[in-house]
Amino acid sequence: MIFYRCFIILILCCLAVPVYAQESSNLYGAIGLNVVPSARMDERGNVRAGISTLDPYAHSFLSFQLAEPLSVVLRQSAEISSLRNDAARLYPGMDLKFRTIKETRSRPAIAIGLQSAIGHKRMAGEYIAASKRYKNFDFTGGMGWGRYASAKHFDNPLSVLGSHFDKTRALDGELPTSPSDWFTGEHIGLFAGVEYFTPWDGLSLKFDYGADRYAAESTAFGFDVPAPWSAGINYKPKPWVDIGVAAQGVDKIMARLSFQGNVKNWRDQDAQDIRAEDVPFRPYRTGLALPSEMEVAAAGEDIILHGVNADNRRAAGYVELHGHASTPRQMARAAKHMANHAGTDIEEILLTPTRLGLRGPNVGLMRRDLEHALAKHNASTQEIWQNTSFTPTTGKAFHKHARSFDHGYGVHDINLTLKTQASLAEEDSGVLYRTSLIAETQAPSLFGWIDNFFGVRVNLADNLEALNEFRPLVNPRSILPVRANVDEFAAQTFAIDTAYSAFTHSFRSDLHLSLMGGYLEEMYAGFGGEILYRPFDARWAVGAESFMALKRDPLSGLNLQMNGDHVLTAHVNGWYDIPALDLTLGAKVGRYLAEDFGATLSLGKTFDNGAKLEGYITVSDAVDFDLFGGVTHADHGVRLSLPLGGYKYVPRGVKADTSFAPFGRDIGQSLDNPLPLYVLTEGFSLRHMADHWGDITP
Repeated sequence: MIFYRCFIILILCCLAVPVYAQESSNLYGAIGLNVVPSARMDERGNVRAGISTLDPYAHSFLSFQLAEPLSVVLRQSAEISSLRNDAARLYPGMDLKFRTIKETRSRPAIAIGLQSAIGHKRMAGEYIAASKRYKNFDFTGGMGWGRYASAKHFDNPLSVLGSHFDKTRALDGELPTSPSDWFTGEHIGLFAGVEYFTPWDGLSLKFDYGADRYAAESTAFGFDVPAPWSAGINYKPKPWVDIGVAAQGVDKIMARLSFQGNVKNWRDQDAQDIRAEDVPFRPYRTGLALPSEMEVAAAGEDIILHGVNADNRRAAGYVELHGHASTPRQMARAAKHMANHAGTDIEEILLTPTRLGLRGPNVGLMRRDLEHALAKHNASTQEIWQNTSFTPTTGKAFHKHARSFDHGYGVHDINLTLKTQASLAEEDSGVLYRTSLIAETQAPSLFGWIDNFFGVRVNLADNLEALNEFRPLVNPRSILPVRANVDEFAAQTFAIDTAYSAFTHSFRSDLHLSLMGGYLEEMYAGFGGEILYRPFDARWAVGAESFMALKRDPLSGLNLQMNGDHVLTAHVNGWYDIPALDLTLGAKVGRYLAEDFGATLSLGKTFDNGAKLEGYITVSDAVDFDLFGGVTHADHGVRLSLPLGGYKYVPRGVKADTSFAPFGRDIGQSLDNPLPLYVLTEGFSLRHMADHWGDITP
């Protein structure tokens, strides 16, 4: 049955290493009591997957703590009388919660939440909650709108701010929730509760009084509304398991089971780069400066040093970065080999990080600092930082890539990705999923200037036949679909995923260019490029990209032929690193693959271990339709990437990418740029250098 399948998928999605968390979720997946929310948040990076039930619904949910004050929940609510039956109706939604005030000794934590901020109206409701701890008790109180206001305790206090807030609000209907519905309605409801943490580890008691009177359900099918109070227990037999059971009034039972873990505790992806058999840093200086020996010695540890030269006081060279370790760690390993063969007089090691022909600033490391820290172990990373210089590179002639025939490299950098997409946001098909294995490699470059990439995809499992069974009944597939025919691509067991050539170049250390052409992603071939301006010491970056996209035919051999559809896409891109939240805000505005215009906002976090967590939303001037006649202008989702190379016997370059987003959307879709410049140049930024400077002394 659908919820058994859903439950199995949710458990598999919760992959992170467990961490003990005192907080627990409520019925809908947000941190809270039994059925009401609280102002509490998970620890940053925490991921929860769970299922819950309270007549007349069963809920499956995935929650992501993107930042300390920001939580996102993807939820699928099913109208169902028994978990053994298929659902009568499905009500998907994306829930948000922002903590606006942090708890102190004298004031409570305060959070603003939006349930079904994007999703079905029936589950939609907004709230403001305050929570305060006193010894073993955690008290919560708040007010709600929409679903949380059906008790009609008071008039809407926000109505004095404008006509938007006091308009009549529909608590049900086929149109999705939109910002025009948020915090509206003639009334509000009040809710409150308390959680008591017992002396037994992992056991707490929850009591709450809600304001949900099931108005939509009473109107739709005469639902017998339970009492507004509930009392229950929450138990964590293991740090990664959370079980809740509560009585809702005297005649209904709520049950919830969830699993949680923290992405930031995932094993370090470059742990295998630190090996006991590594060549040590020589504590004493001898011999002559030998640049050629520096390159050869580094190559023995799979470190690519190129263009090395030396004079009386300085040894300089380029170090080719890979994406599996921090720049300071890779520079430290390269600097060790340069210093070991630098003779007696050289005092500065000057390294320029490069990647695929792109280059960052010159980083000047004082040899004496490295000797004291890495060989004699009597200096700190802060001392190395104080004497390190960062200078821009400008106006240099173009140099060949390190990985060319001149350096004896053939096919290299083989990466394996287990790619899974799941969707809880389908009104017609419930939980959809697709899993593929993608193998990618970089072929030898042409004259050291043109890089060549090749990837194959093996489709392992999916249930996307539901797309073809239901949606064409009310929304026939376009003759030239954008991504609506994803089921046809998934039906091909084996296909060419990518096969393209690319030219990348840095005019300066802050101005980068890429040009590419070929099979750029699974569904599209084409040609185009990107330009990026990213100052070394700035928290922001801007750029632009444009592609002529040619739609691939999934019914052709290996998906190599085109179906005749072509479109020019173009976007202006921007990024900003938010220091208070330790998040990167991304924005893009322009023309998408359906010739629609819109904008995308994203929030992402890359953890020190290489794990990445990102949420995004795209709004377009076009619409997509669902089975029940509703329309949406938005596409949204969450992505989670976990590197597996830190585990024993797993090669570097293996990772698991999981995304939770609707399938088959045509609006707001952009071509997947296979070489995003912002990602490629992350290791060149001051923020990256500072955040990972501790790796300079591994």
